[in-house]
Amino acid sequence: MKAIKWNGGDNDGVVIYLFADDTAIDVQSDKTVIGDPETLIISDCNSSNVTVVTGVTDPGDYWGWKYKHTSGSSLASNADFKGSSELNADINASATTIDVANSNPFTTTGTVQIGDEKIAYTGVSGTALTGATRGSGSTTATAHTSGSNITQV
Repeated sequence: MKAIKWNGGDNDGVVIYLFADDTAIDVQSDKTVIGDPETLIISDCNSSNVTVVTGVTDPGDYWGWKYKHTSGSSLASNADFKGSSELNADINASATTIDVANSNPFTTTGTVQIGDEKIAYTGVSGTALTGATRGSGSTTATAHTSGSNITQV
């Protein structure tokens, strides 16, 4: 895989895009052109702020900003990343599986927030956060409706 990562500052090494090895990537002084023929122009990525890294191993749950390039083919979790998605279905106050529209933005374990409720979870399976402990962090477990925003905390 090829990764486009930020250079410098607080976001140094953060992978913002991941492409197949055979994708043409041309980082220019004012933009980055993807594809030959061109299929995408990224106007805020240029030769002064990004680098292309080749031979990167796909983590399988890639999501922009979720990983940092460390060295060689390795990607490591970006500790500053806070994923978000939406609930895929209503949940009651005792649900221990939380179905989300896309689970890739979330770490494999952690805590999320829906409204005022914090929910700790121990795993990810498909599009579900599993092993949920409701009302974490002294919050109150409540019902939530499909489409509600869910954010990593």
